[in-house]
Amino acid sequence: MQFNKIALAACLAATGLSANAAMSAAAAALVSQATASNQIVFISGASAVQKGFQSLAANMVTGDTYFNNDGVTAVNGSGYVAVAGNLTNATGTWAAGSAVIIIYRNSGGSVYGVNPVARNQAIQSLLVDSTCGSVGDGSVATPYKCTSSATTTRVPDAGMSDVAPVFFTAPVNTEGEVADTALTAAERALMVAKPMYAQAFGIPVTKNVESTASLNRATVAAIMSGQIGDWSQVAGASAGDIVICRRTPGSGSQAVMNMWAGNYPCSNVAQQLPLNRADSAAWNATTRTFTVANGAGQGAPIVIENDSSGAVRNCLNAAVTGGTYTAKDRSGANVTVDFGTTAAGTLPAGGYKAIGVLSLDSLGFSTTTSNWQFRSLDGAGKITGDGLSTTVGPVTTGTGTFPTVAALNTGDWNMQGWTSFNIPTRTTGAKLAFVNAFLAQAQNPAVLAAVTETKWTASAIPDGNNTGAQTLNVSYANNNQCAPLNRNY
Repeated sequence: MQFNKIALAACLAATGLSANAAMSAAAAALVSQATASNQIVFISGASAVQKGFQSLAANMVTGDTYFNNDGVTAVNGSGYVAVAGNLTNATGTWAAGSAVIIIYRNSGGSVYGVNPVARNQAIQSLLVDSTCGSVGDGSVATPYKCTSSATTTRVPDAGMSDVAPVFFTAPVNTEGEVADTALTAAERALMVAKPMYAQAFGIPVTKNVESTASLNRATVAAIMSGQIGDWSQVAGASAGDIVICRRTPGSGSQAVMNMWAGNYPCSNVAQQLPLNRADSAAWNATTRTFTVANGAGQGAPIVIENDSSGAVRNCLNAAVTGGTYTAKDRSGANVTVDFGTTAAGTLPAGGYKAIGVLSLDSLGFSTTTSNWQFRSLDGAGKITGDGLSTTVGPVTTGTGTFPTVAALNTGDWNMQGWTSFNIPTRTTGAKLAFVNAFLAQAQNPAVLAAVTETKWTASAIPDGNNTGAQTLNVSYANNNQCAPLNRNY
């Protein structure tokens, strides 16, 4: 849609916005129109499905333009992102062709798609307005930069979580420097939780851990709970401190790992809790810094907490290369992670061997030349996603069971999260129509197969309507994710 300068100036003036020279006229018009008509949808929660969210949201609009909180990090690595465009189809009273802004916060993870959704709480968001655009060009690779601060808040219209809301129990799976309380049954009743799709999760390991290293569920569980503290205790690996690049409490990715490796919170007696930052000498609560060297040589894993999937990838990279990066703590404040530098302070030190917590949504970052790769279980193998597209799939090397869609569908790969889309009863009208349209896309196996980020990592959940190669052949007994997976015949 084209706008002349006079029409654009009038449109901006009507909404009290001023044009930003760095933002294109078309992008400024989209933002202005969506703001004036209040066609803005805010979704918060899981970072594990971030790349899928970006693609699914873009499918709903034309002329899609992207925004985030720094203008440098690609959309699929940011904690706060937005897509603006013209609606492809009408949703409720929102007309086809009208402007809409979809804001997605994944910083802090899944619990932000649960607790504030049910409790009608305003949380930090992205401010998409005419002040955006000092950095970036509006593309997926370099989005327009917008403001994200403690004073920029919205109440979520819907949320996404890697597991069902009932699994976000305190204090292990809830957010906050002082852990938030879990939702009560009455609070959970204030939203409708609907399954979106099944997402595969994997075991990312840095490249300096030998390709002969053999992992299985028991070994990973022992690492995450601290029973194994050195790589020499892992079959096929040589000695070295184990760095755990985990997620902060409240993360759905971490909740999946806690459930898969520790049976938490499925049992009060048959469970083991994951290590956290307090279990490692690397963490300094006063300086808000993880200094990895301080936790080295202790015979126990070095634990680094990260607020997003992007931060976990930063952790895995820095473990190999050295240097520092910035993450967020359990309440969203900045923390520094220091993997060391040389004495001169000019070159990275690194050289640490790390294991992480990530969904296969990050498969495109696991390449033959990257600092880390997803590993197989019950064998010694890797799965890489060089040049990933809807026609170019991942490549497996070595032995074991790999987190492929085929293995996800049969239940051979059982480290999976059934992503939940959580809609509060207060979301009504056109916004409800929009989020339901988004959900219908995410549940459709044909749509999942047409999106690179989901084709190789996710499958539709069987509900009597979904069939085909992009649909699970397994389901949880009684739809309870604590129950075993049963094969459907």
